[in-house]
Amino acid sequence: MGISLFRHPKIRLSGGHKDFWKQIGMIIIGTTISLVFTVWASTLLDKRQRAKDRRLSALMVMGNIDSFAGSLDVIVKRQKHADTLCIWLLACPIDELEKMPKAKLSNLVSEALSNSFIVYDKTAEKIFSNNIETWKNMGNFQFINNVGDCFNRMHSIEEYWNTMVKENDDLIDKITNNPDQYPGKYVCTKWLRNPGIRNNMKLHHSWVCWLSYQAEYMRYMNRQNMSVINISQEELDEFVKEYKKEIVLEEKEPDQDKFYTPLNLFDSLASLQAIQDQLDKAK
Repeated sequence: MGISLFRHPKIRLSGGHKDFWKQIGMIIIGTTISLVFTVWASTLLDKRQRAKDRRLSALMVMGNIDSFAGSLDVIVKRQKHADTLCIWLLACPIDELEKMPKAKLSNLVSEALSNSFIVYDKTAEKIFSNNIETWKNMGNFQFINNVGDCFNRMHSIEEYWNTMVKENDDLIDKITNNPDQYPGKYVCTKWLRNPGIRNNMKLHHSWVCWLSYQAEYMRYMNRQNMSVINISQEELDEFVKEYKKEIVLEEKEPDQDKFYTPLNLFDSLASLQAIQDQLDKAK
């Protein structure tokens, strides 16, 4: 009986010991599951966020390309009128043109020779370049290559067109600044008599056709981009629309004129009076 009573507490202690480690084990398992779930959820959310960021980056890139094509359309539209004038002016004898009123003729020639530089926002290109490794890690090599080709073509179009415009503007400025060195009754007809300017006028139609083609080809490449990245034209159009939406505030924009104050003459500045007195004594 004494032995039985003596051993009974040991049996109870042994059972409590097992319960303790069982509880510890459950805590460890629960903590591990919770940690794994937290890491899994965080990873999933991170992947989703990165996917959203990539999609936004893709939309910015393709919106940029679409806007560039649109800017070419604007130039082409303006240059079609200039193209018609160039053809007409080249067909008319310059001596006959010089019988026209000077102001009227000068306006016509200026319109014919007026060209716009191509300028496009390179922000999206920089964002894409800075995230190029992310795109590579996702295996979007088709998108990377095609977008790279788009940007290279945009640079080439900008360079070729702007070089032509600058060369023509330089010729016009040279004649305008040195009119006595060139034949012609008016400055505008001096321009028309210049072989370089006349050659540019002859090539004007080809330039306009080339620019029109480049605009459409950029859209074709962009449609390839949309296909690879699975973005619809409607989604891109909506993004571009929102991107270009004007920000309207109730307050008025700062009035620039208010920030320009009269120039303060040095003698009205008290802090310089002592220095001015020293200069006067040194005379």
